[in-house]
Amino acid sequence: MFADHRSVRSWPAVAAVLAALALVLAAPALSRADTAQEGASATERVVAELEESPVHVDPSYASAFPEELAQEMGRRITDSGVPLRVLAVPLIEGGDWNGQADLLAAAVHDRIGGEGHYLVLDGERLSGHDFSTGNATQVSRAFHGSQTVSYELGYDAPVAERVERAVDVALSDDPEGIYTAAEEQRDPGVLDWYYSLGPGTYALFTVLPWILVGLALLGLGVGLLRWRRPRRVPSLPQHAAFDNANQARRDELADRAGRELVEVGERVSRAVPVADDPTATEALHQALDAHAAARRVHDALPEEGALADIAGVLVLLDTAEDHMARATRPAGRRRSAPVRSHCYANPLHGTDTKMTRWREFGGRGDVTVPLCAPCARAVRERRRPTVLPARHRGREVPYYEVPAEESVWAATGYGTLRKDLVDRILRGDHEVRSR
Repeated sequence: MFADHRSVRSWPAVAAVLAALALVLAAPALSRADTAQEGASATERVVAELEESPVHVDPSYASAFPEELAQEMGRRITDSGVPLRVLAVPLIEGGDWNGQADLLAAAVHDRIGGEGHYLVLDGERLSGHDFSTGNATQVSRAFHGSQTVSYELGYDAPVAERVERAVDVALSDDPEGIYTAAEEQRDPGVLDWYYSLGPGTYALFTVLPWILVGLALLGLGVGLLRWRRPRRVPSLPQHAAFDNANQARRDELADRAGRELVEVGERVSRAVPVADDPTATEALHQALDAHAAARRVHDALPEEGALADIAGVLVLLDTAEDHMARATRPAGRRRSAPVRSHCYANPLHGTDTKMTRWREFGGRGDVTVPLCAPCARAVRERRRPTVLPARHRGREVPYYEVPAEESVWAATGYGTLRKDLVDRILRGDHEVRSR
């Protein structure tokens, strides 16, 4: 009896020994799994998380993009059957995917394959990237979703609200139609009215006669001057001299823009934002975006002309340096590093400017813009300042007289009228209007 009793009590001990042995045997396998997870590339980790949910949110976006919203958005995308994926990932130049959203989307899609639509959130910038399977009727859902948000909500809306609206449009039955409607209904720019004025009743009966009288007197004065002045045979070498001087000035500025593009890029890539300061991190993102926009404009420069584009490269590089200074200074000293405003009449005049009221010549309209001291003095004395020229329809005009829909520089005044110059260039407005 006693022998049987001892045999029954020994079973728990045997079970404990077997369990311990199983844990010892399983430990190497678990260690290998952890090591494989740690050794995976950033792209592979993102793809692995997308297999669980079509919404991937980096921990740095936890406060701006709540987990509940990500889960709800993931369920909506899954239920819709649309191969849409949302990636909220901070991108730094020189890091994973070289700081470019299109490289991130392409790397992830290469591992997933098939049809794919990707909304990529990097800081305050939301972009859309679509990959087709050869179907000519396939809709660019991500592109139309991100662009619709830029027209409807602008760039100051909360991150979660912008992403949620972009998903709504991407999952809709007609993303392209929603995008087109938003583009047609967007708010006009500050000076859009100036470029779209028609021959209204007031101009016809009040302003236009005075303009015609002024033009007649001006023509009469020019005619008298030419009649009394001794006539000279046109000198072709003289015209060539002016052309050569203008080309030399253009080449000098182009060389300067190329050098500064490299120098500023090196400084921005080495910049380290103030630790534990979201504002500083965002400022560094803005510096990287401004430098990327400058590079995009510079790479598209033609061999001749395009002085307005060269000036744009220099303005964007100044913007990148200003944001970099804000990112590397403590919050208490950030006021000493503001984002400077260039001279509206000619941004090549620099950033030593003052807000000045500029009244329209021959009209009653006016606009308040930053001007350098010589340009401000010319405006006060009712003279036209030395403005930056631009080619438009075969002739040179002040850059701000080019229609806004044909020039991103005129539409934004090189960033003095609107603060979305960098975003417009990064989304391709400059390339579209240059063609």
